[in-house]
Amino acid sequence: MNFLIPSELRTLIDTQPGCGGCKDLASNYLYADQTFTSLVGLRHKEDIVGMTDLDMPCDTVECAHLFRAQDREVIESGENLRILDVQRFADKQWKSLIFTKTPLRDTAQNIVGTVFHGQELHTRELLELAALLSEICYRPHDTSWLTTPTSYTIGRPGRGPKLSPRQEEVLFLLLRGRTARQIARVLGVATRTVEWHHTTLKEKFSAQNKSELVDRAIELGYLNNLPPGLWQRPLSIILRET
Repeated sequence: MNFLIPSELRTLIDTQPGCGGCKDLASNYLYADQTFTSLVGLRHKEDIVGMTDLDMPCDTVECAHLFRAQDREVIESGENLRILDVQRFADKQWKSLIFTKTPLRDTAQNIVGTVFHGQELHTRELLELAALLSEICYRPHDTSWLTTPTSYTIGRPGRGPKLSPRQEEVLFLLLRGRTARQIARVLGVATRTVEWHHTTLKEKFSAQNKSELVDRAIELGYLNNLPPGLWQRPLSIILRET
């Protein structure tokens, strides 16, 4: 898609703190600042134009399908997304960044792509959360836990049943292998309360058992969604759960 980036947008991307850029409707890069270009291993910011996340010369390619799905959600919904990214960039260093993705609009207010802006996390709690999320990844029908880069949307998935904030938190921890007792300690509630939420979740996902609930939740995108409630609570207890 041919879209001329306004000079005002280029200036905003180049001068705002952190890193940023924009893509077209097919998730092809239209522009990016030098900070982002260097993060992904390119020498000049002009080099990224026309490339996709699958073309990046660093380990972020492992999450290219997630980035594309996030772009598509922003384009189809017309709403902003906040995303926690845990990635090993071109310098082989793990970094944790918060990205905001917003619709890119032309002068007629038609959505023609996405604009993204990222800032690296520096507070201890958020870095620890990012480390936890990068360590564990559930694979359906596979009991192994893997160290992997990942990308989390902060908020609810675009599809699936509507859950209460507490149900989102229980499901998030359940997908990471936590028992009802462990989840209860993390959330500061009774184990019986967690078990009740578990039963309600199975009903909402039309699941007969825990394995079926996990598989259906992952299929609908809940694995890569970070509940706002967990984002706002002290998280050190989660990190110390075993």
